[in-house]
Amino acid sequence: MTGSSCTINSYWPFKSVYWCESGSGEFSNAVNISINDEDLLLVSPVHPVTEGASVTLSCRLRGENKLSNVTFYHNDKLIQNDSRGELNISAVSQSDEGFYKCEHSGDVSPQSWMAVKAASGPGSSTGLVFGSVIGFIVLILLLLLLCYFIKSKCRGSEQPVGQDEHLHQVHSSLQHGQSFTLS
Repeated sequence: MTGSSCTINSYWPFKSVYWCESGSGEFSNAVNISINDEDLLLVSPVHPVTEGASVTLSCRLRGENKLSNVTFYHNDKLIQNDSRGELNISAVSQSDEGFYKCEHSGDVSPQSWMAVKAASGPGSSTGLVFGSVIGFIVLILLLLLLCYFIKSKCRGSEQPVGQDEHLHQVHSSLQHGQSFTLS
C-alpha cells in the first residue's frame, strides 16, 4: 500500500471520496477530496483532532502563504475577527467539532468539517468512568465477602451450651433481632 499515487485532472468543481485497494483486497482509509474554483481556502485538519490537543486553522489565497485581517466562522457563527490570519484552539473539546470557514476581503472559503475524537488513556473521561465502574464492582465484592464471612462465623458458633456460651448468646441475639456488644 506504499508508493502508489493518483493524479486527478479536473477543470470543474467536485467532491468525491477516494481510497486505494491492493491486489489482495486490502483497503486504505478513505479520504474526501474537494476541488473547487475558489481562490480562498481554509487550511484545517484532515483527520479527527483528539480532545485536549491544540489545533491551528488558517486562511489562504491560492499561491499565498498567509493572510491578515481574516474572519473565522464556526457553524456559521462569527468566532474571530482580527488582524491574525490564523485561528488557534489551545485545547480542543467536543464543542469545537463542526463546520469552519473563513472570510477575507469579501471572499468566503468553502466550509470544512473538523471532527473531534475523545481522548483515550488514564486522564480521559472514558478511563475515569471505566475506573469508577471497576472500583464499584470491587467494593460490592468486598461487601459480599464480608457478609459471607460474618454469616459463616455466626453459623460456626452453634456449639453445645457450656463449650462457648458467649458465641451462643451472640448468635441467639442475632436470630431474635436484639442488639449485643462484643467484649
